[in-house]
Amino acid sequence: MPEPQRIVVFDLDVTLTRYDTFLPFVIGYLRYQRKRRSLSLWRLASLLKFWRWGDRTWVKTQVLRAFVGGQPRARLEAWADRFVEELMEDAMREQGLEQLRRHQSDGARVILASASFDIYVKRLGARLGIDEVLATRTAWSARDRLVGMDGENCRDDEKLRRIQALDDVPDNGVGVTAYSDSHADLPLLSWAENGVAVCPSKRLFHQVGGLGIEVARW
Repeated sequence: MPEPQRIVVFDLDVTLTRYDTFLPFVIGYLRYQRKRRSLSLWRLASLLKFWRWGDRTWVKTQVLRAFVGGQPRARLEAWADRFVEELMEDAMREQGLEQLRRHQSDGARVILASASFDIYVKRLGARLGIDEVLATRTAWSARDRLVGMDGENCRDDEKLRRIQALDDVPDNGVGVTAYSDSHADLPLLSWAENGVAVCPSKRLFHQVGGLGIEVARW
C-alpha cells in the first residue's frame, strides 16, 4: 500500500516574502492609479494605528473599502498582475523559495494559505507553481466593483479550519508540515506534525518553546 502524500502548508507574508504584502498592494494601487493620490494619508495612518494591537480583520476591511472600494475588478486585476511580478522580483525569501522547490521536487502536496487577499495571492501561487491556494476572499458587487471582504479573514483558527476542510487532509495533522512566521498561525503550527516557525515574531518565538515547533531563520 503506497504511503500517503506528504502535505506542506506555507504561509505567505514574512514566511515566503520579506514583508507583509497587503499594505504595499493597497498603496501601490493608489500610485498605479495616479488620480487617486489625493486620498487622505491621515485616514490611512488613523486606521493603521490599530494594525498591531487592534482587530486586524476590521482594519483590513476598513483599509480595503476606504482606498480601493468601488474600484473595477479589471483595473484591480491588472494591478495585481503587475504587483505579483514586483513581488517575484524583489520580495521573496530565497531560502524560502528553495525550501518550496525542494518540497515540490519531492512530490509533496503544497498548499499556500494566507490572510492576504485572493486577488493577488492566487496569482502569486500560480507563479510559484502552487495549485491549492487559500486566502482571504474579496467581495464584488453585481457591477464587478470591489466592496470589501467576503467571509472570514483567513488567519488564526479560520485558516486551520479551511485547511482541514480540504479533501484528503488528515484531521490529526499527521504527515503535514507547516511554515509560518506569525503567532496567529500557532493553531496551524501546533496541529501539524511538523510545525516550523520561520523568522518568528517575538510573540511567536516565546510561544513555541516546549511545543516541539522548529525555528528556522531564512
